[in-house]
Amino acid sequence: MADRRQEVPSRHDSVVVCSTDSSLAARIIDAQDDERRKISRELHDSVGQSLTVVKMSIAKFQRENDAANSAELNKALSVLDSTISEIRTLSHLLHPPELDLLGLRASLAWLVEGFQQRTGLQARLEAPDKFPEFSSAARATLFRVAQEALTNIHRHAEASNVIMRVTVTSEEFQLEISDDGKGFADLEACRQGVGILGMQERLAELGGSLRVESARDAGSSVFAIIPLGAEELPPAPTPSQGYSDEGVGRILVVDDHPAIRSGVCAILSACPDLEVCGEASTVDEAVKLVGDLRPDVVLLDLKLRQENGWAVVRKMRVLNSPAKIIVFSHFEQGFIGTAAKNAGCAGYVCKSQASEELINTIRGVVGRRSALSAGASDLLTKLS
Repeated sequence: MADRRQEVPSRHDSVVVCSTDSSLAARIIDAQDDERRKISRELHDSVGQSLTVVKMSIAKFQRENDAANSAELNKALSVLDSTISEIRTLSHLLHPPELDLLGLRASLAWLVEGFQQRTGLQARLEAPDKFPEFSSAARATLFRVAQEALTNIHRHAEASNVIMRVTVTSEEFQLEISDDGKGFADLEACRQGVGILGMQERLAELGGSLRVESARDAGSSVFAIIPLGAEELPPAPTPSQGYSDEGVGRILVVDDHPAIRSGVCAILSACPDLEVCGEASTVDEAVKLVGDLRPDVVLLDLKLRQENGWAVVRKMRVLNSPAKIIVFSHFEQGFIGTAAKNAGCAGYVCKSQASEELINTIRGVVGRRSALSAGASDLLTKLS
């Protein structure tokens, strides 16, 4: 946020950030975001997916060759798990998680938890369960403000505790990031920081404002405030009833990576009670096949190239399809679980666990049992 070596008066000072150079700062940050997005996408779509396919292949070999207790293969799977996790974290740090997929609340929870793990500082999120329905630009701006504030706390504040607090009224949304560190020594330097200027410009485009409060040895607080309209989040839909409880469960696999679709088909081919009835790589293909094939389960990746997977969920709702939806994603279950549950999805499987967990989840959904695990429910409760 700023250099903190000089002293300021002991009273609690504040500044509303503004500058004629803020447009340039915003453009610089936009250019950085574009480059980070490209690298992040490459890590996710190429490296991450390839490692997942390798893991699927090893798991299939173990199951078919009675090698579940092979020490060497289990060691290889453990290394793969760690590598996939590191790639995912690096991808997300380069560019924020897909806010359109996770939603702002889950993304902020992910940010706070990761910040605590990486820095060792105590950090928590205090926020209502549901946020107002924001545009993509508003979600991205608020997330970037939070990310910038946490980064500067880690670099400069010498803090022990951090609180990210969200307050929602009928008129405005306020995001506050506060720490108990040594406070700003130079508010004017804060005013000139490229990151702060860029965030101020972005908030101004939304009709909002950025305020920074600080005092020596009294910590600091950053407030991002945007006005609200009347539109709220839609209520969670009622889960639809499946086609049948008997016979073979028919699965439609929706993923834009052929290797992932092939890996899923290979895993399910060994299950006599499950069959892949079709594959789709786009939203339009998925919706058409849902109508033509009438699957029991749609195994849905959320990161499709044209539209994200939530478009499939919305269009299936319009069609009143009784097929159950299982979200199949690289995102951690605790963060995507809220969005999946609110959208009426029946289950969730992380791609890094795609083997026995995938089979058990599909079987549970076909049998009309919720596949959002108890562990995920506990984590969602903790994050709420």
